[in-house]
Amino acid sequence: MKNKFILPLVVLGSSVFGQFNVSGQLENYANKPVLVKIFENAELKLIKNTKTDNNGNFSTNIPKEYNGFVRIDLPSGENISLLTDNKDLKFKTGIGQEMTSKLQIIEGNTQKEYNKVLTLQPLNEVQNQVFPYLMQIYKPTDEFYIAMVKEDKRINELKRNENFSGLITYINELNDLKQKAQNNRDTENIEAIVNHFVKDDERLEQSGIFNDLVFAYINGKLATAGNQDIEGNLIKATDEILAKTDIQTARGQNVLTTILNFVPEKEYSNFHKKYVDKVNGLTCKITDQLKKRVGLSISTQIGNKVPNITFEKAINGKKSLYDIKANQKLIVFWASWCPACQQEIPYIKEFYKDFKAKGGEIVAISLDYDEKAFNNAIKELPWYNYSDLLRWDSPIAAEFGINSTPTLLLIDKDNKLIKKFNHISELETSK
Repeated sequence: MKNKFILPLVVLGSSVFGQFNVSGQLENYANKPVLVKIFENAELKLIKNTKTDNNGNFSTNIPKEYNGFVRIDLPSGENISLLTDNKDLKFKTGIGQEMTSKLQIIEGNTQKEYNKVLTLQPLNEVQNQVFPYLMQIYKPTDEFYIAMVKEDKRINELKRNENFSGLITYINELNDLKQKAQNNRDTENIEAIVNHFVKDDERLEQSGIFNDLVFAYINGKLATAGNQDIEGNLIKATDEILAKTDIQTARGQNVLTTILNFVPEKEYSNFHKKYVDKVNGLTCKITDQLKKRVGLSISTQIGNKVPNITFEKAINGKKSLYDIKANQKLIVFWASWCPACQQEIPYIKEFYKDFKAKGGEIVAISLDYDEKAFNNAIKELPWYNYSDLLRWDSPIAAEFGINSTPTLLLIDKDNKLIKKFNHISELETSK
């Protein structure tokens, strides 16, 4: 069914709200951050930023019904994905390269079952990626071709013998379709993808495969187009899928968000303008992801008041961005791990001398994850410095639509946005 926006009936009971628990133990990872994420509208969403205890244990509640992958991220970049059918998950593992090899599922039958799928994955790749290529080279009467057909049947038999549950079977079907579409961009695979977009429930968004299928659909349409007008073919393919999924539903908007994300705006400006204008003209509810993608967030519009930033602990006696009074404020999004930021900081420090003397102030928001690295980096930075230590999962960065560092925003005394740019030289030359 289409993923429409509807107001659900209010019925009491935990089964309705679908709450379940995710808990784990990470060896040699005591008192450190863990990020628990789920897929919402086909994009990873941070559910909880928590910390392990002295023994590396953590626990988080998922407050909604969910049938898909839960991802456990460490701020250093390591992660594991675990499949659940709206039931509790409990696991134990190591960190680093041992995160996958040492994984033990203590509670969560769906992930235990999915582990069997993972053992079949190499055979699936041979079946979906190697065989189609080789079968184009050999004749059906060749001995090797006959052997491949026999092995293909054997792999299918192995899959059938496992007797997987509904969710596992569904995920397998999506993965098989994705692999087939990547290797054979014919109309049959394109139609199968469209059929999923039109008929499936929100398990499609929660599968972690949604974006891959959108990408496969667009590539398939371009490959089967009768001309070389790439932008025109992109528009035609996008119009076709939006007509079938309905841009006024969450499903249609999720499809459009994904397409806008991977089609380069610089190369295909007319394409982007067409759909940004289309979204701007919508009167229905729009997903947060699509709002952010097309710049409908209030924080990205010149002349509008930017959101307030509340500090977990007061900085120089100030509890938030709004508490800091100045003729103008420069908000700097940066990170200690960002080489471009390190190159920019000396120029910002030089700019700050005159800016401060004229009644201005700088508020630097770091997308760091390591508290020690952050504290070392700000020792000689004379302005207001803050980080929620969530890197790109920071809700502050999301609210301000930040997708690269450094990013600078100049706001006036009433906290209204004057200019958004990437280098301090852009502000100095515009004076």
